[in-house]
Amino acid sequence: MKKVSTWLIITGIIIILIPIAGSLYTGYQQDKLYDEYLNTQEMRSSIEDLDTAFTSVPSDSSLSEEPAKLAVPAYNPTVIGRIKIQSASINLLLVEGTTSKDLNWGAGHLTATPMPGEIGNSAIAGHRNHTFGSLFSRLGEVAIGDRITVEYNKTEYIYEAYEILTVLPDDTSVLAQTDDAAILTLITCAPKGSDTHRLIIHAKLIS
Repeated sequence: MKKVSTWLIITGIIIILIPIAGSLYTGYQQDKLYDEYLNTQEMRSSIEDLDTAFTSVPSDSSLSEEPAKLAVPAYNPTVIGRIKIQSASINLLLVEGTTSKDLNWGAGHLTATPMPGEIGNSAIAGHRNHTFGSLFSRLGEVAIGDRITVEYNKTEYIYEAYEILTVLPDDTSVLAQTDDAAILTLITCAPKGSDTHRLIIHAKLIS
C-alpha cells in the first residue's frame, strides 16, 4: 500500500512539473529566437553602414570591384520585436503574420495593418494556451489604463488600454483604421478554451 501511495505521489509531481518544464522550454526558445533577431538587427545596421561608406567612395577610386554584401541569416518565423504587458505577466516574441505556425512562437502582427508606432490601427493576435507557455492566456486580466509595451525596429512604443470588448469572430469593425492617431488592437479567443468569440483590447499610443 505504501508503494502505491508513493507512486501516486510521484505521478502527481510529474504531472505538475510537465507544464512547468514546457513553459520554461518555450520561454528559452523564444529568448533564443529574440537574441537571433537582435543580432540580425545589428548585422543589418553594419551592412547599412558599409553600404554608406562604399557609396561615398569617389568613382575614380582604385576600388574597381563592388564590395560583396554580408549575408543576413534567414529564419522562420519572422521576428519583428517583442510585446510586454506587465499587468498580465505577458512577455512574448512579436512575429510577422498570424498563421497557426507563427502564433505558436508568440504574438503575431496582422500583415495588412500598420506597423507598431505608425498612424492607424496596428493589430496583434495571439493564442490562448493552457499547457505550454502563457501566450495570450492572461490577456483577460488587462484593465483599462494598463500599459502595453511593443518593441519594434529598435524603438519602444508604449500604449495605454482604453477599451475592452468581446465580439463575434467575423466582426471586423474592431480593425477600423484611423487617420490621425496610432492605436493598437490586441486579439485573442474568448472565452478561454473556446473560439466562439474574440476578446479585443484597444490601446492608444502615449509615448
